[in-house]
Amino acid sequence: IEEFEARNPAIKVKLNVLPAPTDQQHHYYLTTLGAKTREIDVVRIDTIWVAEFASAGWLESLEDSINSEYRASFIPVTEKTDVFRGHLYAIPWDANIGLLYYRKDLLEKYNLDAPHTWDDLVKACLKISSDEHVYGYLWQGKQYEGLVCNFIEFIGSNNGGIIDDTGRIIVNSEQNKIALDFMHDLIWEYRISPQNTHSELMEESSRHLFQQGKGLFLRNWTYVWELCQEDPLMKGKVGVSLLPKFSDGNPASVYGGWHLAINVHSKKKKQAWKLIEFLTSSGTQKELAMNLSWLPSRTALYDDSELLHKLPFLPVAKTSLENIQIRPNLPYYQWVSDVLQKHINRVLSNQTGSQEALQTIQTKLEGIKNEFAKD
Repeated sequence: IEEFEARNPAIKVKLNVLPAPTDQQHHYYLTTLGAKTREIDVVRIDTIWVAEFASAGWLESLEDSINSEYRASFIPVTEKTDVFRGHLYAIPWDANIGLLYYRKDLLEKYNLDAPHTWDDLVKACLKISSDEHVYGYLWQGKQYEGLVCNFIEFIGSNNGGIIDDTGRIIVNSEQNKIALDFMHDLIWEYRISPQNTHSELMEESSRHLFQQGKGLFLRNWTYVWELCQEDPLMKGKVGVSLLPKFSDGNPASVYGGWHLAINVHSKKKKQAWKLIEFLTSSGTQKELAMNLSWLPSRTALYDDSELLHKLPFLPVAKTSLENIQIRPNLPYYQWVSDVLQKHINRVLSNQTGSQEALQTIQTKLEGIKNEFAKD
């Protein structure tokens, strides 16, 4: 902010720090933007909120502010997440993807490579975890948004999905059933994931276990890399690879990250756009990647030599972005997510079977879609 103000002395930026939990941030925007506030100019929003806020008429369309060259400089997935009904409403500030972290010292000890398939991962866990007294695979299974991300990655790695390109609900499929059964079996059949995965494990709780040396593999976001490098216990012992796949599928990571948009009721839209331009510039993106291990949303930075030295997993991230999975870009995504969270978690906690859960999800999502189609 100080650097931006130095370059633009006529503009002063007031930073409004929101609570860390994303659900509280979402509620804040529902309240303030919904009340047509003029006190906020630039909003920092989760990728899954763009369609919801744009549909509500809270975001300024950005087409008139940018040219095609600028727009094409960002990773292609943002054309799916930041565009709603043909209009661009947000610019990606950073990218975030699910990655597989692993104890490379332990894999080397047992002469194993990073797993390419889920079957490879299970075999490695069964071979190593009991002898080394560590959990095999740590992931996020509690009933919250992180579980949906994991579910989409599991089904995506088996050629499954939630909604197809035509808008048809396709949850109740054989590919999804195989993936959901596997999620359950990681906990209860193979017993390589903690039994409290369904009740306790989120990003930070799973990271803490891994960083304490209690896990062989961890699924988590990009921020974990820097924390492991700063930890004397983990430094030099952690590798990063693509998430595994099923035998007939491809590695699949969910796209996350934060995006910048302009409040449609702002009185200072030109100044707001200048700030967004600065925050999403190649220079600022590189600085954030170097200092915070943020994945850049500018495509060219994935080949930057300094960044490749600082973040050696960038080639993995670049490959992952080629088969990236996005959560449904819908104004009513929050309702979709609530249904997915509840019924997937019921499978993981042995309250229902996978077939019943997928049929219930299918029915409920079709009902939500039909309800919103009336509006």
